[in-house]
Amino acid sequence: MGVELSLYSLRQTMHTANERLIGRGTAGVFELLVVAIAIVILGIAVSLASGGYHGGFQFLHRSSQAALPEEAWEWLTWFGDGRVLLIVSLLFVRRRPEIFWAMIVGAVIGGLYARGIKVWFDEPRPPAVLPAADIHLIGPVLGRHSFPSGHTLSAFLFAGVLFAYSSTWFSRLLLLGFAAMVGISRVALGVHWPQDVIAGAFSGLIVAALAVWLTRYCRIGLRLGVHIWLLTLPVAALVMVLFDHQGNPWEPELIIPMVVIGAAVLVTNYLDLFALRQGSRTD
Repeated sequence: MGVELSLYSLRQTMHTANERLIGRGTAGVFELLVVAIAIVILGIAVSLASGGYHGGFQFLHRSSQAALPEEAWEWLTWFGDGRVLLIVSLLFVRRRPEIFWAMIVGAVIGGLYARGIKVWFDEPRPPAVLPAADIHLIGPVLGRHSFPSGHTLSAFLFAGVLFAYSSTWFSRLLLLGFAAMVGISRVALGVHWPQDVIAGAFSGLIVAALAVWLTRYCRIGLRLGVHIWLLTLPVAALVMVLFDHQGNPWEPELIIPMVVIGAAVLVTNYLDLFALRQGSRTD
């Protein structure tokens, strides 16, 4: 009886999410595209006003470092790491699985896009161009694959999906503001040009819009078996983020508690699955 109730509860959760997704349609997609276009216009304006691709770096680099302590920028930049965002997505896996599904689809598309375009352009980063005296580097030295900023893309992708599902402009602006701070952190650390950040923000919002639109019609991620399989991605992220920093400054005070909380959220949300597995062994 307990096994049947656990399976029924999980299936009901997926069914409810599926109904919500159908009812929402593609709400939020148009707004995301409008914001993305506004960011393109901002990028053009910044480029014209500051003198091209490398323009504006010194001003933003120095002013951002003066505005916040180094540790704040180190913490913020971790929220552009795709693995950390997968861990944060655990907040939605059981309560709003349709949001989790859109994040996973967006992460796959965004990851492929960012890897491909970085290799195609292979722009040098600020430490490879500027004299050491002109840059105060925070964290590891990175020299290649500057365009676009992958951290910014991930942050705006994550924020963009939540933007599409948000019902108020106040919360939408907060999401975009936080993603922008993640993007600025890349310039503050000295590893990206402002144009990299702007391109990453635009790309992240476009991918978010695409993911929200695709998951409206492709709802395979809301099938019980597929959903459970997809949980392996944030589980893998929980482990990987502890051993591979991927160029981020190591901040154990942030990462270790996040991993612990993420694992606790996962176990709490799927306690009935663990009980189901234990029950099947007993039978």
